[in-house]
Amino acid sequence: MCHSDLPPGQPAPDAVRREVGIPLPTGEVMPALHVTAAPGAPGVLIIADMLGRSPFYEHLAALLAAAGFQALLPDVFFRQGPLPEPGTEAAVARRAQLDERQSLDDLRVAVDWLGKRSTTIPVGTIGFCMGGTFALDLASSRGELVTVAYYGFPEPPAWVVSPPPKPIDLVGSLRGPVLAFWGDRDTTVGMASVERYAEQAADANPHFEHAVLSGLGHGFLGASDLGDPADPGGATWARSVAHLRSHLHIG
Repeated sequence: MCHSDLPPGQPAPDAVRREVGIPLPTGEVMPALHVTAAPGAPGVLIIADMLGRSPFYEHLAALLAAAGFQALLPDVFFRQGPLPEPGTEAAVARRAQLDERQSLDDLRVAVDWLGKRSTTIPVGTIGFCMGGTFALDLASSRGELVTVAYYGFPEPPAWVVSPPPKPIDLVGSLRGPVLAFWGDRDTTVGMASVERYAEQAADANPHFEHAVLSGLGHGFLGASDLGDPADPGGATWARSVAHLRSHLHIG
């Protein structure tokens, strides 16, 4: 359900890639991949799912750089370390060790790091699954952000040991341009809570947009052709890039 492999048929564009460290108030340093085609470009923070940094998200970072952004892909699991083995079971076990409220604080620092290196304000975020939940939480606490959230959880799963604040509890504070996507066949996210969240978000924030795609399930972007506008999942990627370009002032 989450993303690890490259999308099918997607050559990676040229971009400058470098490993960076984000100094945190705790004295720790969060590692991240920074990808850009132009210094000072508008920044977009990529927030991965519970599998963490993977070739899939590294590819998205390169695509965003090719679209005129600088992309930052942090490793929110840097305290827990890499997965001991691939697969959902190991990812769930590692996520159980994650303090997700601390992760939100780490991501706020990453937003500021990007902002200091960009000649434009605001900063964008794009999150997926667990990362989509983080992106929605950030949009309710940092009104200057431009947000894209894929299959975020309005109410995090009951099995999450240290959940972040529930986006649905913060929806009244949702600010900034927010674009959110879900699939109507998503059996994990709780579509009833998605409906409640979307209704309340639209009431709270006139800049909230969302789409529930027919026939698609959780993690649909990983099985989509991102370059094919006729592919329903791929079309969401084009819409996401257009949303970020419009609100981050790329002509």
